[in-house]
Amino acid sequence: MEIRERIIEEATRQFLQYGIRNVTMDGIAEALGMSKRTVYEAFKDKSALVHQCIEILSQKHKCRNDEICSASQNVIETIFLYMQEGIKAMNAINPVFFRDMEKLYPKTWENLRKNNEKEGFNLSVELLQKGIKEGFFRSEINIPIVAKLFLEQMNLLADEKVFPRDEYNYTDVFQNLTINFMRGISTKNGIELIDSMLVK
Repeated sequence: MEIRERIIEEATRQFLQYGIRNVTMDGIAEALGMSKRTVYEAFKDKSALVHQCIEILSQKHKCRNDEICSASQNVIETIFLYMQEGIKAMNAINPVFFRDMEKLYPKTWENLRKNNEKEGFNLSVELLQKGIKEGFFRSEINIPIVAKLFLEQMNLLADEKVFPRDEYNYTDVFQNLTINFMRGISTKNGIELIDSMLVK
């Protein structure tokens, strides 16, 4: 692994664990056993490093989504796998990271939010269409409305004013939101498949 990749990997780990403000270039260099000068030769400043880390994180997220879609046997399994990934991510990322992104890098945060919303909407539409085709989702649902509602529920999940982390178990919240929503748009076959997967 080349120096730049090692720095990005370690910086990302620290940013997600401690938040951006609490991480220093010195701390990243020390953790990697390299000089601060080496880190600054690869990245002119912390902002450049943050932007690169966000870009790589987004790419990895897209690749993981593609892998999940390819590996799933049906749309219900796809959504269950997405749910597991989402729970894992929410439990692993310190909420301070999101607050720091919003406060310290508002433009980057806004662009990221818009891109995620656009991609999330398109993916939701695709999954809903696939679910109808497979006979697991009801054919009469209004796809754009349902896709938007689903995305808004995901935003709600990440809102600490609604679900503070010290009061709610994110796994429970995620499962309640996702599974109840899925059951509401599912056919009899879809509900049976959801119930059988919950037993596993």
